[in-house]
Amino acid sequence: MEQFKKVLDSVFVWVLKLAMVLLLAMVVIVFLNVVLRYGFKSGIHWSEEISLVIVIWFTFISMALGVKENLHINIAVLPKKLPKKFFLTLDCAKDVLEVLIGAIMIYFGWKLTLNGAKSFLPATHIPNSINYLVLPIAGLFIVMYAVIYFYEDVKKFKGGETV
Repeated sequence: MEQFKKVLDSVFVWVLKLAMVLLLAMVVIVFLNVVLRYGFKSGIHWSEEISLVIVIWFTFISMALGVKENLHINIAVLPKKLPKKFFLTLDCAKDVLEVLIGAIMIYFGWKLTLNGAKSFLPATHIPNSINYLVLPIAGLFIVMYAVIYFYEDVKKFKGGETV
């Protein structure tokens, strides 16, 4: 499992680099569009469309990163005096829900991607499926990381070595 996680992490590093490049490109495109629009009374006609695509991709890649790093919001309303196995049970339930959400993203994201290939974005004439392609990609990473964390939590629950 540790080897699988290392391979997954190395692949995800490239996805994060893509997200960084996309964010930088979006900042440059929006900045240039603002300068051209207000400084020269013209603009880049496709900038808003491309910026929206980049925001969509960045958002879903960030969602997968949140699962990988366990960064999603947790509210601790129960006192810490409860048994440790109770919290491990909650962690396992969280992992199962993340797998379910990721699987839904993969299934319906793929359907949306195929359906979006039938239409095109108006300014760039890129297939609309570009907006939805990130759903199954992010869903796949979410499922894989959630399965890894579920495996580790079950191992902790059974009293195995601390992962």
